[in-house]
Amino acid sequence: MAPSPRPAPPRTRRPHLARLAIPARSSFAVLAALAALALLAPSASTSRAAPQAHVVADVADAPATTTGVCTTATTMTAAPTRVPLGDTVDVTLAVTGTCPPGGGDVAPADIVLLLDRSASMRDNNLFAPAVEAIRTFVQLTDFSVHQVAVISFLTPALSLESRVVVHQPLSGDQTAVLAAVNAIPIPPVYTMWTDITAAIDGGQAELVSARRRSNAKPVLVLVTDGEHNAPSAEEPTEAAARARAAGTTIFTIGIGVQSTARIQLEQIAGDPSRYFDSPTADDLRNAYRAIAGSLSAPGEIRDLQVSVLMPAALSYIPGSASPPPATEGSASLLWRIDRLPPGGWTATYRLRANQLGHHDVSKLAYVDYLDADGTVASRPFDVPAVDVVAPGTPAPTAEPTPTRVPPTADARIHVYLPVAYRNHCIPSRPFDVVLAIDTSSSMAGEKLARSVEAARDFVGYLSFPPSRAAIVTFNSTADVVKTWSDDRAALLAGLDRLSSGEGTRIDLALRKARALFEGREASANREAVLILLTDGKHAGSPVQDVYDAAAAFRRGEVQATVFTVSIGADAETTLLAYIAGDPTRHFNAPTPADLLRIYRGIAGALPCD
Repeated sequence: MAPSPRPAPPRTRRPHLARLAIPARSSFAVLAALAALALLAPSASTSRAAPQAHVVADVADAPATTTGVCTTATTMTAAPTRVPLGDTVDVTLAVTGTCPPGGGDVAPADIVLLLDRSASMRDNNLFAPAVEAIRTFVQLTDFSVHQVAVISFLTPALSLESRVVVHQPLSGDQTAVLAAVNAIPIPPVYTMWTDITAAIDGGQAELVSARRRSNAKPVLVLVTDGEHNAPSAEEPTEAAARARAAGTTIFTIGIGVQSTARIQLEQIAGDPSRYFDSPTADDLRNAYRAIAGSLSAPGEIRDLQVSVLMPAALSYIPGSASPPPATEGSASLLWRIDRLPPGGWTATYRLRANQLGHHDVSKLAYVDYLDADGTVASRPFDVPAVDVVAPGTPAPTAEPTPTRVPPTADARIHVYLPVAYRNHCIPSRPFDVVLAIDTSSSMAGEKLARSVEAARDFVGYLSFPPSRAAIVTFNSTADVVKTWSDDRAALLAGLDRLSSGEGTRIDLALRKARALFEGREASANREAVLILLTDGKHAGSPVQDVYDAAAAFRRGEVQATVFTVSIGADAETTLLAYIAGDPTRHFNAPTPADLLRIYRGIAGALPCD
């Protein structure tokens, strides 16, 4: 479950030459997505009243020129749930999904993105993420259907006149729009006030220019970190009302704003549902992708891979799977589906009960797929369990559910480590290993110290060169502490300078590791290995981000073997086993002291010549 959004920090209305500090927020890729929301509504009237605005174009006037997360669900059932030893269990898998409508169902739109370029956007580290959001939107927009313009607004220091800068007029040329976005200058150190009235008038002026199309729906998207405070003759609500009356749909985005600014931005949008408060990439990225997908080809889920790993207590009956999997074995099954049918996909197979007791029918089961916008996504199956009983055992009578007794502080997790770490050979085959270490605040102290000690010991098992290693740390962000190196001393020095922070973004660690693997100088005889260590639960974004990042890692350009290590009872062991792709490559350390033997065990699991 996604964590509750943090309350916006206290802010005051930005005064003359104000530079206020609020916590930096992550990239809000939704900036463009919100504009696309307007495309789902019927086209509006194209009659417009030309507003008055002072517009400074930094490019020559150009003549007019002529994507989403699908909702998926997985189910896995087993019948019967109580089976005599030696009898069989039927397992059924199902994957269903719905996607937003395709581009053929969407009317053309002329979209103007209005970006606040006041000094506070720079001071609070909000400007760069906003520009990145625009860039991402441009890359995913279907320019054979839509036009996009990019405008910023600011009031320079010691100036009495607001500037509305047209970085890119409405255009269907994606290359030109991207070039203009990349050239947007950062805000100056000092600015005067925030003139939202001028911004709306400037955006509307572009929507009624010679570049507009009579059949296109006009859309304005305004992003700002404060309320209007310029001494203009007209309130922004009046300028917005005039634009809406001319047929323009307006979306507003307030970044960490106070209640007065929030009310004003809702009024500018004309509907509270078109105002978005304190958006971040974590909160709204899925909505952004859903809209991006709806702007492209008709939405569909493609290239599905359903993987099931068999348990030890129940054995797969060969030939029982229907439809037949692409890969069939005693340890796993793999189905490949080109496209998800409208009614969904189902498969069945049969297991034989070999051990008495309560057993899950799979060690791990999940589906990876390509979403409507072409990104890799994933969804796990909730694995059911069955009770295997001796033949002739009568059915039990109902008994009250016992009260669960919380573990005491001295409770320890007993872990089966399938890898023999004693007397193993030192790997002599060359490897590229990424060590991804959780440096969240809960790791501070002994946990982090022991993690570093164990990682240092692991580094000692590799042969440098030809092997190489890289170090990634993650908390609310993921950072490369040391990139690829075969210098043991440099790697050990990198491990000695780790520092902790808030958050546990496992998904960012996976994406950073993937980027390291895909950006390296690959060697045919050097195998890729990722070792990820954490002491807690994913925090800072929806856990679905981790599933998607793990799927993208598995299906990336580089096929890497993944090991995951958890410390203590708070870690999400099921999630970490999923990341590893096999529960036998996930290890749990009841205490920090256990890390050393686990890292040695992983070293023993690496192939030796």
